[in-house]
Amino acid sequence: MVMIDNINFELTTHAKFGAGELENLKKYVIELGYKKIAFVIDKNVSKTEYWKKTYKKLSTLPISTILLYNSGEPTYQLLEDYRRMFYMNDVIIGIGGGSVIDFAKGLAFLATNKEPALEYRGFPKNCNKPLPVIAVPTTAGTGSEVTYNAVFVDENKKKLGINTTLNFPKLAILDPKLVQTCPKSVMISSGLDALTHAVESYGATKSTLITRALSVTAMHSLLGNLRHINSKNRTSLEVCSNLQQAAYMAGIALMNSGSGPAGAMSYILGPKFNVPHGLAGAIFLPYVVQHNEEKGFKYPIEDLSVKLFTLYNFLNIDVSDIRKYNIKTASDLRILAEGIETLQPAFDQNPVPFTVEDAKDIVRKMIK
Repeated sequence: MVMIDNINFELTTHAKFGAGELENLKKYVIELGYKKIAFVIDKNVSKTEYWKKTYKKLSTLPISTILLYNSGEPTYQLLEDYRRMFYMNDVIIGIGGGSVIDFAKGLAFLATNKEPALEYRGFPKNCNKPLPVIAVPTTAGTGSEVTYNAVFVDENKKKLGINTTLNFPKLAILDPKLVQTCPKSVMISSGLDALTHAVESYGATKSTLITRALSVTAMHSLLGNLRHINSKNRTSLEVCSNLQQAAYMAGIALMNSGSGPAGAMSYILGPKFNVPHGLAGAIFLPYVVQHNEEKGFKYPIEDLSVKLFTLYNFLNIDVSDIRKYNIKTASDLRILAEGIETLQPAFDQNPVPFTVEDAKDIVRKMIK
């Protein structure tokens, strides 16, 4: 008889998938009974014809607040600056990439929890239930639409977050027509973010049969579909749908299993050196996978590190020279190394031993 360990698995967000689902937003808001509606929407998304068409259908709803978001990764200070705009609403709808949805989660949390945002950094306890959030992702990357994590940056450019299971969005609307509006660079960066989630959640020490099934499916889909992102014509609706669903699965897997070294190192490279979040972790991923393969870890895809390097080359993502990611001077390298020295607890989630020195070795390989 095979003994199976106890498995803890969290997923509370109801999701709607499909091309054109955004146009059903009004119906869902009415069904859920919300009376005072606030929007946090990516400024660039607000300019698209698809959003303008949808907004005309929403005009009869009781919309009290619309915040156009155009600030990169959200900070605790930004939460403080805008929190008072959202106290009197009973739902916040976040439409955009992971940063926009995280910002909506943070504002929903602060609408019912009155201390300064920094007081809740990390994993706060004994909190009030936030306002409900409807998450509408316009990228296929972070999985924020289905997870409880909400990442914010402090004054020292350190990523922390307000992370509580109270943050799960009430509803996620995944419409690949929105992903089609992304620029190629954003689509690639967010897709590589999802790929990092899929790969590292598969190997994470807390992974389970359930999370690995999600990780494997997401890995195969992302490796196959990222090659079809098109810059000359619109990327096909099928590819966008596949990327979006894979990012969704990878996000669920990551939330339930934990991350790994590449994801941890992104928390240094991204905020400190202004590298887009997806790329900040993805550039380290092939090297981490290579390390794990050399130490005997078996991924579900043979020679995965080789396939990753090949994919990156196809997408014109250079991971051979870290100087391309704003690491220009000896001082920059020292800042990166000092950040890496704080990450051993995250490195311990790797399926084989991975140390601070191993991470530094990867950086050395990337110096030309």
